[in-house]
Amino acid sequence: MKTINGNELTIEDVCDVAYKNEEVALPTDKKFWETLEKSRKFLEDYIATGVPTYGVTTDFGDSCHNQISVEKAGELQRVICAYHGIGLGPKFDHETGRAVILARLNGNVKGGHSAIRPELARMMVNLLNHDIIPVIPQLGSVGASGDLTPLSYLAAVIMGQREAYYKGKIVPAAEALKAEGLDPLPIEAKEGLALMNGTSVMTAVACLAWKKAQRLANISDFLTAVTSEITRGKDTPFVTKVSQLKNHRGQMESAVYVHNIILESKRVWKYEDFLKNQIEKLDGKGFVAQQNKIQDRYSIRCAPQINGVYRDTLRFAREMITEELNSANDNPLVDIDTGRLYNTGNFYGGHICAACDYMRTALANIADLSDKQAEIIIDGKFNGLTENLIPYTPADHPRAGLRLGFKAAQITISAIRGEVATYCFPVSLTSAPTEALNQDKVSMGTISARKFTEQIELVFLQFATHLLAAMQAVDLAGIKDFAPFTQKVHDEVRKMSAFVEDDRPLDKEAETVARWLKSTNLFE
Repeated sequence: MKTINGNELTIEDVCDVAYKNEEVALPTDKKFWETLEKSRKFLEDYIATGVPTYGVTTDFGDSCHNQISVEKAGELQRVICAYHGIGLGPKFDHETGRAVILARLNGNVKGGHSAIRPELARMMVNLLNHDIIPVIPQLGSVGASGDLTPLSYLAAVIMGQREAYYKGKIVPAAEALKAEGLDPLPIEAKEGLALMNGTSVMTAVACLAWKKAQRLANISDFLTAVTSEITRGKDTPFVTKVSQLKNHRGQMESAVYVHNIILESKRVWKYEDFLKNQIEKLDGKGFVAQQNKIQDRYSIRCAPQINGVYRDTLRFAREMITEELNSANDNPLVDIDTGRLYNTGNFYGGHICAACDYMRTALANIADLSDKQAEIIIDGKFNGLTENLIPYTPADHPRAGLRLGFKAAQITISAIRGEVATYCFPVSLTSAPTEALNQDKVSMGTISARKFTEQIELVFLQFATHLLAAMQAVDLAGIKDFAPFTQKVHDEVRKMSAFVEDDRPLDKEAETVARWLKSTNLFE
């Protein structure tokens, strides 16, 4: 049970409520409820004076010069919900919808600044705990004034309108509410804005995406470790002191993760042993062309520096997402401590857009790293193994010349890597004026978060294909000399995909491994 107070929600909390159907509750302390009630009364007293109040007793956006009477305030909120019912395209899934409700509830109860009625807060709790979740189209938000159009689908379900996910089906919202003994709740003065004029869709999407993206950091480092093992690399790039000299925390974490794996491998050289056993002595000669290079390629040697950027980007993206998650982000905002009402722009999703823009670039870099590492384990010229990781096949073998191994798998890895890179354009720069030039600079945060989610799915597929190639190489090289952790990963992968003796389609197996990568606790 998560207690929602507007201040303490984490990305993990969002994931628990989204994926595990964990129930939520509002605080029981008296002060929390007094704050909600005082804020609501402040708003009602304020608009009763006849002062034009944006979006409450005036129309919205560029139409805010049109003032209405207090008696029309509730109907105006129902109007904003109605005309924003123009979301299009694919729908967010049930889990994302749960995350959206949670994020909106958390922002709306923070300090009473949204001035919603207590019964509206309770209604959002009921939607989550009875699992009546709005079906929300993905297209239609420019990320300021927040997620108006997609959040109108939450407001509509609260009023018993449009459609909801309920018991594994999409049904009319009114039908789902009735089945659970809940009455629709018509929204009243300001509550349409409180529900819709905020960043909760982009924030919810970013939370769920971030958690998936976090898993990829350790997987990327494992792919580095096993690549170093396959190619008989050196331990030097992963020694703790090296990363300490560079200062960056993410690099240190990456190097330690890899080093802890290869420490028990018989295939990765300690540098001093490499010099002793693999380097020919000059013995008075003026020149020796060494058969073995004393440094590994950048895709191994610089891997902690590359994945370190990814880890550090995850860290500050988490901070930005969490701060947005626990913000009051609609307009106008009420402050009962100072007795003021603020017309402001907290609905602007710039921080979410930036966090997801940064993450997509960092993610594309580790996808590119994977592509380069896959090349040096699949191409037999670089690793002492076979061409394209085919089984050892004598010239007189019946299948000689008929085995191509992981040739096409490498092309698929490179194709996905290329597509992943197309997601790197900073979505924030696509801002363009809209809504009669009132919304003349917008965040595009929801699009950025959606693109981040899409990109993550591609990288899981790429890493799964890379992993299949790596495990083929492990078998060819002889598994007994690999690190115990590598052997454990190998055992798990072999439950889903057998060694490739004669060529076969690998598409279903790669997809199965991708699903496994999303759920296994091996890389946690």
